[in-house]
Amino acid sequence: MPTENKQQNPLDFGKLTLDNFLQEFDRVEVERLLYTLSSLYDIGEEVTSSEAPDIRVSMGNLLRMLMGTVLCTKAAVLSYAKYKYAMQSIVAKGMDANFYLRLDPKELARWVELRQPLAMAEVETELPAFYKAHQELLTRFQVQMIVPLVVKENLVGCLLLGDKLDKSTYSGTDQILLAMIARQVSMDIYKFSLMEDLKQTSDKLRKQKAELVEANLGVQKMSEISMRFISILDENKLFQSILDEMLSSTSATKGVIFKVDYGRDALTMICCKNTEPFSQRDLLPYRSVEALTRTIESGEPHICMVEGGRIWQVEARYALFVPIHNKSREGENALVSYVMAVFDKEKRGGGVLTFNERDEAILVSFANYASILIENVRNYELATKDSMTHLYVRRFFDQRMLEQIEKANQLNKVFSLLIMDIDKFKHVNDTFGHPIGDQVIKLVAATIQRNIRTEVDIPARYGGEEFTILMPEADTERAMMVAERIRQAVEATDVSHLVTGRNITVSIGIATYPEHGNNPKQLMEASDVALYRSKTGGRNRVSVFEDEA
Repeated sequence: MPTENKQQNPLDFGKLTLDNFLQEFDRVEVERLLYTLSSLYDIGEEVTSSEAPDIRVSMGNLLRMLMGTVLCTKAAVLSYAKYKYAMQSIVAKGMDANFYLRLDPKELARWVELRQPLAMAEVETELPAFYKAHQELLTRFQVQMIVPLVVKENLVGCLLLGDKLDKSTYSGTDQILLAMIARQVSMDIYKFSLMEDLKQTSDKLRKQKAELVEANLGVQKMSEISMRFISILDENKLFQSILDEMLSSTSATKGVIFKVDYGRDALTMICCKNTEPFSQRDLLPYRSVEALTRTIESGEPHICMVEGGRIWQVEARYALFVPIHNKSREGENALVSYVMAVFDKEKRGGGVLTFNERDEAILVSFANYASILIENVRNYELATKDSMTHLYVRRFFDQRMLEQIEKANQLNKVFSLLIMDIDKFKHVNDTFGHPIGDQVIKLVAATIQRNIRTEVDIPARYGGEEFTILMPEADTERAMMVAERIRQAVEATDVSHLVTGRNITVSIGIATYPEHGNNPKQLMEASDVALYRSKTGGRNRVSVFEDEA
């Protein structure tokens, strides 16, 4: 058994000089020293020069060199996780253990002060809380020596060393070499820590940059949507446009917008796309769909798998439900008025995916904007449309006529004005009552809507049972065709459920700009004259203004 190198006065590892350092080494030990220095240099170069160093590989190389230098049977390198107050394994050899050794925060300063290899007896004296907590584990793995790893007054880890090959104790020379190796290990762990911090910071900045770019794109997209949607003043068209945007933004394959009916605890379909047909009259009880119920009751979005692969007319595996709140109600308890539902996100190369937080965030943002758009359309309709017939009110119609005259003058175009009146409407009211009269007015208004150009012609309830239609770029001949189509449609309408013994008919008068008048007053008077001719000519007919002069 080799003779232990005993010393009368142990070296102070913080005050090594060339003289007292060399005194500790004989020729064989000098060779060990040179081997150690050479190996440390090579490993240091490896860590410094590598673009993507692997701490386990580098520590593994150091550990092999350390074990060869001091001739021990097992060893481990542990790093200090400062936020956990614990030492945890980087690499171990000869010890089949994944070490996780908690430290007493009160002993941290002492770990930093020691900076030298400690035999287990010294660990028990200097770090009693640590020794007491981990004595059983350290004994089981036959740990004989612990070396704190310290850089710039910061604890970065420790070395654990087991028995030497010859079962001797660690000599003073061994401890000097361990101290040298520990300094290199400490620096390498510190460098890795700095590089990891730098990488995490870089990754965080990259992620923040990506999020910023995405947020800017989101703002840009919402701005583009705003420009496109702000001009949509028809509620049905607005909802369909919202649905199209929902599908486009999330790559969903199907979508539905539902209206919440709290009185009947059910939903009604407003619009849908790529689903089986819904009936707008159907009441859809929602309590059986848990995620949908939570969305309505909590006002929060929910992603879910579709139980049984089907919800009403929608076959799907995945769903995302997002509420649209009623912005006309003040405060946080605004009711959920509508629910946007998208199904089965399209997967590249085929198949479908579930939705994610990004999809949810996009639709929540869009839902907030949609609620404002819906409220704007509602306010616009309240200001511009008759509540009973949903035709424009007289004030709005008069404004549009002024604009149409200005446009026709600029572009050298014509337009026509129709005035119509329900024949013998007073008799309907007197005989069947005003509620039936209101039903007749609504029936005629709906007939007008079905027989004119959507989003081009401008129909209005001008007063009582009188209606007007502004027809941009329509000459007298075209106006006659539309008027006759409306007259015939009204006459052919079955009203037996409302009145008995008669049909409902209308009389219509037509005037064309600029032929029959070059200002609103002249045009209204001309069309009124034409309407009077229809009335006196036997009713249920169409007449065009004729200048009797």
